[in-house]
Amino acid sequence: MNRAKNKFRNKTAYGAKVNKMNDATYALRRNVIEAIYELKKHVNLPRIEVRIVDAGNGGYCGYAYLNSNVIHIRDTYASDKYKSKASILHLTAHEIVHAVTGFMHDDNCYLMQPYHVANPDASKSIKAFKKYFK
Repeated sequence: MNRAKNKFRNKTAYGAKVNKMNDATYALRRNVIEAIYELKKHVNLPRIEVRIVDAGNGGYCGYAYLNSNVIHIRDTYASDKYKSKASILHLTAHEIVHAVTGFMHDDNCYLMQPYHVANPDASKSIKAFKKYFK
């Protein structure tokens, strides 16, 4: 990873703070990484840097630095205790599209609309994800 991209790994936005690595944070990060492994079955992806963040009162699920291969996922949205595997996959796929391709939000796309889909369908998320990597 070059220096320009490396600088975003621990740089937060929107008032977030990177969670310190401990057993709880590791478990949340594993949930996101498992989603990445599932997505890698469908498209060839570069290494994605994942950080779990505490968003405080922020109203977002996660964010990515465009074209940087870096995603930050809010701790409550990475938790399989509160979110389904399909929801974590959908959010992870959404942020990877930003981080890898640089595409912005698209109100007409199931995956890239600006708001998180309630009860997403994993197969629909993957189908939409694959379109960005043709």
